[in-house]
Amino acid sequence: MEESKRYHFRRKISGGFGWAFIVLALLCMAGLVVSLIMLGLGNEHMSLLGILAGGFAGGAILFGILGYFLVRRGEFWQRQELDALERADSEESFFIGEETLVTFAQEGLVIHNRERSISVPYGEVRFISVCTRRKPRERGEWSVLIEVPASYVVKKAKKGEPPVLIQADGKERLYRALEKHALPLLGEQRGQEQTQKQTQKFTRMQKYDLPDRAKRKRALWFLLLGVLLTGGGVGLMFYMSAIGAPVIVVGGYIVLRALVSYYRGKRVFSVYREGLYLAELSTQDSFFLKWEEMESIVPTEAEKQEILRANCLYGAYDFPRPHGAYEYIREHFPDKCGQ
Repeated sequence: MEESKRYHFRRKISGGFGWAFIVLALLCMAGLVVSLIMLGLGNEHMSLLGILAGGFAGGAILFGILGYFLVRRGEFWQRQELDALERADSEESFFIGEETLVTFAQEGLVIHNRERSISVPYGEVRFISVCTRRKPRERGEWSVLIEVPASYVVKKAKKGEPPVLIQADGKERLYRALEKHALPLLGEQRGQEQTQKQTQKFTRMQKYDLPDRAKRKRALWFLLLGVLLTGGGVGLMFYMSAIGAPVIVVGGYIVLRALVSYYRGKRVFSVYREGLYLAELSTQDSFFLKWEEMESIVPTEAEKQEILRANCLYGAYDFPRPHGAYEYIREHFPDKCGQ
């Protein structure tokens, strides 16, 4: 317990200083903007304002880097703290949720927290190795899914209800526990790939753009606003150049941001030689599935939309179904389409 307290203290210190530096970086950015506006207005203290602008720019960069590093370090100490709490319970205990642990006992798994404890015989449990990939590359986040009958964890579970999947981080201690108790691990096995292979990107064969109309419409409105501001700034330059210049800068920035937002306002479904990839508007929601993970691909409907459902050992993923996508997959990967 003392070990976890040490990590908890380090996490608090790193996180606190990290966010403090980030706030300082934002304040420096605000100071930089004010300094540049005053320079544009032709203030008599030009040299002083130039020094302040340079100082604010340097401070924003320095404090931003320090803040990012310390926040990431805080996340590292948080993982160490959780690992220490697990080991304080048992060398074969692992968190599967907030304050809930799963422990490998002699005859089966014990799922427990402060309120209750459940024992599940090993014969009724399956362990599935999964690598979650956000981008089309080999590297990803490893975890182990524990498939438990619903009757053990769901109150008043109905007969025939599908099993419950519980996720645990893929740690060396967890893999050693599985080996110690001679428990088979299904799914994709974690290999010892070289760093070069881990960072190597996959080969894209076909791409389908799926524009998000709402986001692109919003981007067009901002584009119009930016164009109007830029045009207004150009007009002001003939009368009040000190005001016109900052307006042009702001308008140009809005135009650039709107163009970038319009370009990114789409989902992208891609077929790779190694699998399928769906790039969502948010990178955190994007995912890549390797062909080895997919047992079959079935065209179906969900919420009145045509989709492609990829059935895996542990569940199913839904992809959009742009025109010609299923036919392309069936032509190049017929074994996944039942042909």
